Amino acid sequence: MWRSLDLSKFCVFDVDLVIATKFPTFFAKHPRKSVWLVHQDRSCYDLYSTRYSAVLDNLEDEVYRELVYETDTNVIKESAYISAISKNVANRLEKFNGIKADVLYPPLTLGNRYYSKNQENYILSVGRICSIKRVDMLIEALPYIKSDVKLKIAGSFDEPQTQIFLENTIEKHNLSSRVEFLGRISDEELLENYANALSVYYAPLDEDYGYVTLEAFASKKPVITASDSGGSLEFVKDKENGLITEPTPIGIADAIKYLLENKDEAKKMGENGYKLVNDLGLLDSSWDNVINSLLSPLKDKSTKK
Repeated sequence: MWRSLDLSKFCVFDVDLVIATKFPTFFAKHPRKSVWLVHQDRSCYDLYSTRYSAVLDNLEDEVYRELVYETDTNVIKESAYISAISKNVANRLEKFNGIKADVLYPPLTLGNRYYSKNQENYILSVGRICSIKRVDMLIEALPYIKSDVKLKIAGSFDEPQTQIFLENTIEKHNLSSRVEFLGRISDEELLENYANALSVYYAPLDEDYGYVTLEAFASKKPVITASDSGGSLEFVKDKENGLITEPTPIGIADAIKYLLENKDEAKKMGENGYKLVNDLGLLDSSWDNVINSLLSPLKDKSTKK
């Protein structure tokens, strides 16, 4: 259906350029198309053969997966400009489809509004709550920590079964007084929670980009992430601006205990993180580089693909 969509015109107007992001938007037809790849159908790519993939190891699904590989490659290659939101996404595209892409990091939505205040006794988790975000590892780390450090979890549940599992885990370990689900919160509440956290936890499996990592750094907070967390590893350097640990509850617990016992070092890590996002130009909310790059095919209006 997306391939049958010709966007050369919209109503009576000519369309100069189409910018595609997620699968399958890049299947749309247009003589000038820019791709700013957020992600492909990850079930067919990096998540295949994991518990997070909906594509099974059978003949029918294997045929589907091969078709996705082939058609993705063909329709992305026809684009006049190809980019990705992170090195991690660009590396996947090259690994699976043999296509190179520029990297255009999206600037932080709230720009220079982030700030830092205290080091209160809680670890903050931000984002959609679903199995691949691995909030369960954070909760399961608490029983290994003798301190009364708490968890604040901001975001809404994407999967009912994940909510049930986490609630059962909390009840099993008697953690109700140490775990707080904040739900969806306002920008002001988000900024305040970042500002007062001891650290921010962000350890999904092979994340595409990960705004949370950079929001934490903008708030001068160190980030706890995992060795297989993908996009966050483009920014987190172990013992420099955060901690990289094995993706296990014990590993996460050890990282939290380290920060609890070394608060001066945690503060220094947060300051290093702030310097990184500032140096990358992600705090000024400037979209100029992204927009100019995505519009580059318009410089040659004779481009035909």
